[in-house]
Amino acid sequence: MEQVKAAEQLIIFSRYIGQQVVVKSLLNNDNEVIGTLMGIRQNALLIDIDGVNRWIPLNDNFRVCEIRLILKPLKRLTTAIIKTANNLPVQAFITPYYQQLGFDMPVFIAPGSSCNCKYVYELDLADYRTPAEILGSQLILAAQGI
Repeated sequence: MEQVKAAEQLIIFSRYIGQQVVVKSLLNNDNEVIGTLMGIRQNALLIDIDGVNRWIPLNDNFRVCEIRLILKPLKRLTTAIIKTANNLPVQAFITPYYQQLGFDMPVFIAPGSSCNCKYVYELDLADYRTPAEILGSQLILAAQGI
């Protein structure tokens, strides 16, 4: 699969502001950390990690970090959530409603984009693990000395 361009990543991430993300530094092999996506600008994401806001640059030629949204697959939708979505005043509000709740939705970037109709997870920009599972896997690896 081809790499998703930084500009396309910004479009996708902009729909999930307020959601948790998992960040892994590619510069110093740090453990994955959990943060909250707070905002975007032309070439970076603003992520709150332990109460500290950090701008993490996105660039097509040089990656500083791997950033993935912590999302839920659509199969975890409950009847109550679906009922609420179906009662929204405009059908076009359903997708943003699901995104606000942290569900992975198919993306639309631009006409003809190779990313269109793919889930964020399929583009390698989402993680379906919970924060507890992410931190737990790090503890297991630390105990094994990896």
